[in-house]
Amino acid sequence: MALLEFQCRHRFAGGFELDLAFESDQHFTALFGPSGSGKTTILHVIAGLLRPQAGVVRLSGRALLETHARLCRPPEQRNIGFVFQDALLFPHLTVEGNLRYGIARAEKKPRRVEFSRVVEVLEIGPLLKRTPHNLSGGEKQRVALGRALLRNPQLLVMDEPLAALDDSLRARILSYLESAVAEWQVPVLYVTHSQAEVRRAARWVIVVSSGRLVGAGTPDEALTQPVPLAWTNSTGPVNLLRIDRLDMAEDRCVAHIGGKAIIVSAGGPQPQAASFIQFRPADVMLSRGDVCGVSARNHLQGQVCRILTLESSVFVAIDIGQILWAEITQQALTELQLAVGCQVTCLLKAHSVGLA
Repeated sequence: MALLEFQCRHRFAGGFELDLAFESDQHFTALFGPSGSGKTTILHVIAGLLRPQAGVVRLSGRALLETHARLCRPPEQRNIGFVFQDALLFPHLTVEGNLRYGIARAEKKPRRVEFSRVVEVLEIGPLLKRTPHNLSGGEKQRVALGRALLRNPQLLVMDEPLAALDDSLRARILSYLESAVAEWQVPVLYVTHSQAEVRRAARWVIVVSSGRLVGAGTPDEALTQPVPLAWTNSTGPVNLLRIDRLDMAEDRCVAHIGGKAIIVSAGGPQPQAASFIQFRPADVMLSRGDVCGVSARNHLQGQVCRILTLESSVFVAIDIGQILWAEITQQALTELQLAVGCQVTCLLKAHSVGLA
């Protein structure tokens, strides 16, 4: 039995049609695609804010919507926590009042999520007596997340909650979300068009475009299949690799990934707050063998697992235990005689690699 089952066919008066089906049994699923692809509409159908012309929504086998059986549970009976892009906190209530509103709307069953623990995990204790107009964007999103969790939800849906925040703040809020998911095991359906957010947090990805399902799988699978749809609003893939350990050695920072040591730039987040390293595909140089006498401090061996040729660039995916992308020219591809399955060395200067 899948954790979430979704089928929908709905045509709007303006002509846009949502017609797709998917399932997920992962605790963190990303709904990914370009603007206008139907992501928010999917959330509205799941939450009961839109009744489609035809559809099925089941959560852990419990039917929330079955149009063929004329079943459509209202939002308050679906036990779903919703976090919107602009937080939508009640301006006349304090932070504590907003949080306790979530408790008041929770289903009457044994609680998994306690008020004091939410305050502790999300670090919002100092904010409890403040009102929303005195909060920063990141603080508002933490409070909105806390309010949704305190509903004791069976599913948490989030509609691009970090879109208005800068990169460093996005990373912090994602850390809070990851802590909450780990603490309470609340399944999350997370809407975004950010590759970095998908690669960092998601375990399963549903890719949609123009109201249709175009891919599903792990982040590395879904973001590049069947075509690189994920790159339509960017210049290529994002390198965001999860680190196992971070050490300070003399005046440098060393990240460890699957037994490989990578020297990292000292800038960016404090080392104890970092969970990932990031760098651009254009900063990766490739060699068919290891080389000496070069300034690049990081030499990572791996196997080519995919080659994607776009109009102006070639992107090469290398498996080093995680997928690393390099951007090269067509001429380099020919001269190196690269093909899927061949062994390569990835060269990276330390100052090109940052913490995230």
